[in-house]
Amino acid sequence: MGLDSVELLFEIEENFGIQIPDLEAEKIYTVGDFADTIYKKIKTVPNQKCLTQVVFYRIRQAMVIMGNVRDNISPDSKISELLPIGNVQAEWERLQKEVQLKFPELVKMDIDKTIEQEVKLFGIKIYKRTEPVTEHSIKKLIDWVISLNFKQLIDIEQISNKYEVERIVAGIISEKMGIRINKIELRHSITDDLGVD
Repeated sequence: MGLDSVELLFEIEENFGIQIPDLEAEKIYTVGDFADTIYKKIKTVPNQKCLTQVVFYRIRQAMVIMGNVRDNISPDSKISELLPIGNVQAEWERLQKEVQLKFPELVKMDIDKTIEQEVKLFGIKIYKRTEPVTEHSIKKLIDWVISLNFKQLIDIEQISNKYEVERIVAGIISEKMGIRINKIELRHSITDDLGVD
C-alpha cells in the first residue's frame, strides 16, 4: 500500500468508526472489496425509506418542472434524452439547483457532441476520453448523486444496507483522491484503475 492508499484507509476507518487490521487491508484491491470489508464490521439498522427511490423522485420532479412528461421518466431513461435542447451546461446546472444536491461535473463530450471519443496523434490512439455523463441512465445518476452527497443523505450511524456503504466509499474516494465520481465503479482496482498508489 502506498501513502495515498494508507491515507484513504485512515479516512474510511475514521468515517465509519472502525479499524481494519493490516492483514485485511492488504486484501483490499477494488472499491467493492473496501465496501465488503466495511459492511462486515458495522451494524445495520432496518430502515423503511429507500434512498434510491427518494433521490429518483427528487430528480423526476425537477425534470417535470423542466418540461418533461412524468410518465416518460424512469430509472432506465437516458439522461441526455430528458434534458431540454439547448445549452447542456446551463440545463445541467438548473437540474442540479432544482434537486438541491451536488451532481457530477459534465465532461467535454457532454457539452460538445462533435468531439471524438478517442484522442489520436498521427493516427495512433493515445487515450480514450471520459464517457459523457449524460449518456448514462437516471439510475446511474442516482448512484453518483448519492455518493457525492452521502454526508447529507446517509446517516453513517444508521446504515441500513450494503448499497449505502458502497455509495459512501465511492464518495470518500472521489472527495479525498480527487477522482470524478463517474469514473469510480465497484469493480475498479484502487491502484490500477483509479491510480491511487
